[in-house]
Formats: sequence, C-alpha cells, structure tokens
Amino acid sequence: KLSESETIEDVVDVENVIKYLVVHDFVQNSDSYTGSMVHNYYLYEENGVLSMVPWDYNLAFGGFAMGSGMMGDTTGATSTVNAPIDTPVSGGTLESRPMVAWIFESEEYVGLYHQYYAEFMENYFDSGYFEKMMDETVALISPYIEKDPTAFFSYDEFLTGVKTLREFSLLRAESISGQISGSIPSTQEGQRANSTALVDASHISTSDMGSMVGMDMGSGVFSSW
Repeated sequence: KLSESETIEDVVDVENVIKYLVVHDFVQNSDSYTGSMVHNYYLYEENGVLSMVPWDYNLAFGGFAMGSGMMGDTTGATSTVNAPIDTPVSGGTLESRPMVAWIFESEEYVGLYHQYYAEFMENYFDSGYFEKMMDETVALISPYIEKDPTAFFSYDEFLTGVKTLREFSLLRAESISGQISGSIPSTQEGQRANSTALVDASHISTSDMGSMVGMDMGSGVFSSW
C-alpha cells in the first residue's frame, strides 16, 4: 500500500517519521533499517497510517561497522561524524527503504526534514542543552559505575567513553549545521567530490564509546560493550 499510494499522508505519519529520521540519522546507528542489514525497527500502524518505532541502539555513534567491513571503527570517525544527511542509507539504495525514501522524492518533505533538523540543532546543541544534560547525567551515574563490581569496563574506560561521546556529538552537530547551511556537502557524492569541507574527527576513536567485540559469523550472534 505504501508503494501504491499517491498521497503519502494517507499511509505515513509524515511528521513522526521525519522527526524519527532526524534523530536516527544524527546518532548514526547503522545496525538498523537504514543500514546494510535493514533490521532493528518496528512499524506502528494506527487507522492505516504507519510510523516508525526505534529499537536496539547499543551500536549507535559508529559502533556498528559491518558496512565498511570493519569490526569496530578506530580510524574512520571523520566519515561517521560527517555522514551525509541527504543520503542517509548505508549498504543499499534509498529506494530500497520505502519508509524514508519518500522524504527525498519531494522538495517539500526535504525542506521539512531540514527544518526539523535545524530545530533539533538549535534546541539541543546551539542552546547548550546537550552539554548540560550530559554533565548532569554523568554526575548522577558516575558514583554507581565507579563502585559497580559487575561492570564490563573500568571506570577510566567509562570516562574515556564519556569524553569521546561528548566530542563526537558536538562534531556531528557542527557537521550537520554545515550541511544544512550548504557549507558542507549533504550527499555521499558531494562529499566525495569535496572532502576538504568535512569536519575533521580523525583524532577520536568511535570504539572508545563501545564496539562490536565479538561475532559468530555462523550464527550471527553479536556481543558489544
């Protein structure tokens, strides 16, 4: 029905799905609907209208690197930070993801997508909310993490992960703001043609925030931290 409908509003909750894609694209979770495995999502239907329900974000922020053939990205943070917002699919074509492909088939919806992205940047990053919220969260949970006898990582590793997550997110926000304004290419093709415009993130390692540390290729079972 989605592919047959001439009026997308009849079958898709336009505002919900575009806002979903904004946040989903920002956190760069390739272990998902927009990644090579096309999974880890739910569709919610109400009165014939579909919306997206996110699921399984433990490998966000570049933690899932199968698309590049790597088990954990330790050198390619720049490509992840600058992931182009107008070509948000990896390991496949945009046309093969009908729940988001319709956005990029219409100037109106692309404009709305950019508007919601700009609002997201303004409300959570330009305002300083992200850094304040992160400081408060780290202060709240740090004493428990430091004393946790069952932790899968050391407290120093936790602090490194926090530092990297903060910097990654701020650099991602910088890149997206540039993509919205046009100073940074917002498509894969444009970035290949003008890589010098990208935000440099080569000094950080996404694996500091957690990575795929084991995989049974036969069973497809993953472990992560």
